[in-house]
Amino acid sequence: MSLPKVDVLIPTLNEAGHIEQAVRNALFVGPVFVLDSCSTDGTQELARRAGATVVEHRFEGYSRQKNWGLDNLPFTGEWVFILDADERITPALREEMFRELSRPDAADGYFVNRLMIILGTAVRHGGLYPSWNLRLFKRGRARYEDRSVHEHMVCDGPTRYLKDEMLHIRRETMSMYIAKHIRYADLESDEWVKRKLGTSQGADTARLFRDVLRVRQWLRREMWPIIPGRPVWRFLYMYFVRFGFLDGRAGWRLAMLMASYEYMISLLYRDKLDRLRSSFRPAG
Repeated sequence: MSLPKVDVLIPTLNEAGHIEQAVRNALFVGPVFVLDSCSTDGTQELARRAGATVVEHRFEGYSRQKNWGLDNLPFTGEWVFILDADERITPALREEMFRELSRPDAADGYFVNRLMIILGTAVRHGGLYPSWNLRLFKRGRARYEDRSVHEHMVCDGPTRYLKDEMLHIRRETMSMYIAKHIRYADLESDEWVKRKLGTSQGADTARLFRDVLRVRQWLRREMWPIIPGRPVWRFLYMYFVRFGFLDGRAGWRLAMLMASYEYMISLLYRDKLDRLRSSFRPAG
């Protein structure tokens, strides 16, 4: 019996340090399509050399870029798996994936759990694990919500959860990691402003998640922005409530980093609201 055909989409921007390994890993699943946002470090040629089909498209934002790829890349398989350049599909996940897709009652979408590896440590605490993302889906049945950052997929049909993990291997320098979170904080503060103004386009969490995940994401999107003292609560939650200390040095640094991230979001949010208010204030 032939295996279900799965196309792999890898969105990239200056991922020369990751892309060859990512493509070779993904080729064990199916044809690989790299959607590149006009990289300047040679990502495109490295991806082609590793065996991927490369299409360049000017970056439009995380969700819109990937949705453009879903609409325009020359996929031929019935299924699509979306993979970041610093993620790897384990052999166990690959086997479970094809076993699940071969079932006559296969779902339309599948959530995959990511295990982060940072500072040489597999992080299984601090609220960062499990990390469920809908990454495998029947072509045409799922799209990303219109959100600036931390976007999730909306699937039109039934979904299930795969048991085996994929790896999220963070190899960038700490300065690069911090710079990335400054950018994410800026984008997240934009979403908070949209929520304040009632113009947010993010999907209803009831369409994105179910069970405990639905409650967690509702709290994150609707209640968390209005809670005072978020940086302190984030640190206490990650390091003590969710046992981040069990991850050693990595657990401490991640808890401190995410507390700083919350503080950056708050600063940027307040600054943007103040600027909006001043722009509407009568002159004189």
